[in-house]
Amino acid sequence: MKIFNSKLNLCWLIAAMFLVSCDKEDSDGFLSPALKYTNPSIKVAVGASLIQSGAMVTDESTKPLTFSIAAIRTQDGKVADKVMNYKVDTYWWKAEYTTKEKTVEELDAKREKQNRPAIDINPDNGNIVIYPEASDSTQLTKGIYTIDVKVKNSGGERIIEKALTIEVSYAPPYSYRLRGIDGKLTGIDVKFERTAPVGNKILVYTLRKDGTAIDPKELEGYDYSTTPGVPDLKDWHNLGLNNPTKYTEHPDHLELEIAGYPLPFVSGAVLRIDMYNNGSVNGAYFNYWFDMAILKEGVWKVTIQLKYN
Repeated sequence: MKIFNSKLNLCWLIAAMFLVSCDKEDSDGFLSPALKYTNPSIKVAVGASLIQSGAMVTDESTKPLTFSIAAIRTQDGKVADKVMNYKVDTYWWKAEYTTKEKTVEELDAKREKQNRPAIDINPDNGNIVIYPEASDSTQLTKGIYTIDVKVKNSGGERIIEKALTIEVSYAPPYSYRLRGIDGKLTGIDVKFERTAPVGNKILVYTLRKDGTAIDPKELEGYDYSTTPGVPDLKDWHNLGLNNPTKYTEHPDHLELEIAGYPLPFVSGAVLRIDMYNNGSVNGAYFNYWFDMAILKEGVWKVTIQLKYN
């Protein structure tokens, strides 16, 4: 019986120690030594869209955690003060951007302008972001940077050195991606030229395979709407927020005036252009569609060279 009682007392002692240990861990918190980013090295093209690292993997660390950037360093390990002090005017979104907004006022009701560090961090999850407005290459020069991240919770704090490595380059002042072709086309070549540094015009030329210009009246936009009587043409008539403000057809090109850049007004968003012809241009139906954006102010010339047999 004494042996049984001794064993029972030992079990109660172990259980009590376990409970005390749990209470201590609960009160003190746990900060994992395995905190990390899933992808600790990324290449970024700044200027076209919002760049995100993704949240830090917290490995069951006690929540809440608070994240901050402890240092941004150049490749030689020196603190990049100029980059850390670089701030940009950007937007914080309070509601979803749908691309259906008709006015700037409707868009602005969903966002508020803030002045933020060009390289920023979400304090709740460690997601590092680089805003598309961070386009000043004299402040954020091309090259490789490492970011030290400070993490704090009830268990203490830790600086994770070289938590993220970013290789910075710059996106061109426009974006373009071919999405598809159909009918009698083997492809298209699209060229963007900024012919003047200031202005609010886009000149669009569409060329036959021999290089001669097509009258814009010969091309039509596809209607994406599923609601009868409510068209949603993906063409040059519809560039977001009532753009273009003026649409002029010339025999060999379109001349579009717009309210301002970037186009569309939301950095990182794109416009869908989807055009077709019933056969009057090359004797057979064809269709092409692509996504685009223009990021810098100026007068732009967009040339679409059709390719077909």
